[in-house]
Amino acid sequence: MTSFEFARPEFLYLLLLLPVWWLAVWPWATGGVLYTGGGGSHGGLAGSRPAGALMIQGLPRLLRMGAMASLVVALAHPQRVEVVQETELRGKSLALAVDISTSMLADDMEDERTRMAVARESAARFAEGRALDEMSLVAFAGQAVTRVPPTTDPQLVVTGVGTLVPQLVLDGTDISSAVLTSLVSLLESEREERVIVLLTDGAHNGTGVTPLSTARAAAALGVRVHSIALLGEPDLTQLSPALRAALLARQGLVESEIETVLTAISRITGGAYYRASTGPELDSIYREIGNIETPVEQVVDRTFRTSLRTWPLLLALLLIGVDAAVRGSRWGLVP
Repeated sequence: MTSFEFARPEFLYLLLLLPVWWLAVWPWATGGVLYTGGGGSHGGLAGSRPAGALMIQGLPRLLRMGAMASLVVALAHPQRVEVVQETELRGKSLALAVDISTSMLADDMEDERTRMAVARESAARFAEGRALDEMSLVAFAGQAVTRVPPTTDPQLVVTGVGTLVPQLVLDGTDISSAVLTSLVSLLESEREERVIVLLTDGAHNGTGVTPLSTARAAAALGVRVHSIALLGEPDLTQLSPALRAALLARQGLVESEIETVLTAISRITGGAYYRASTGPELDSIYREIGNIETPVEQVVDRTFRTSLRTWPLLLALLLIGVDAAVRGSRWGLVP
């Protein structure tokens, strides 16, 4: 769709002054002497000028008035505006919330790696593949802190993930604080699709607002929460059967509590709950979340403006040139 508009339309009010100028310079009572470069029969005083002489006498002023009108139009900066509709992929606003409590130092992942090391590597790989998203990074334990504010540069998030270590904040597992801090980051974005990917290895033990209350707040704002429980498989082979059974029972209770809270949060917000016990499993979960939260196709209006100021300027120069030519011709006017 193509249209025409002025960038500075207020200058067009100057056109109202042109009739005033015309009346001010028009020689109604007295004026110059019309002359010709030939015989004297065409000359005469202004007081006895015929209609043709009036037309010839007014032509230079008419040309100057047209030139001034053209300059005013040029000042108003005419533009041709072309609006083109294009389809583009638009990413989402996404917050990564990663647990940095001391329990993440447990080395019960494959090859005796810590949960923190596995979480950092998988989160970095996930962030590298989200070039179209606006991402933020939240670290949490007993408190939550925004490590990387919303950005469209995935490398900033990757760098931020590499700085995640325990003891950045008070120890603990405050899932409510993680969700609320993530919501604050997401609400800074203008993108409509907002998602939280929350990873933790512990049960909520924060005080104040409950995780389910924060989940309802997220759902009211249209934010989905995908939650991941990163729970390793400890080596119990060296323990006695009685101790092994006791530890497994305790671990089962903790895992059940973790899964209950995370499942409820994801269900309330329309997200999904996952559990990972190894690095490859965590990578697979991040890929699945990436497949769910794919970029959205949307129609975008792109506006292209072409300046047309040159044409009224050229017209003004042409009219001034014609005016000069007429005034210097055999039908010229003095003064």
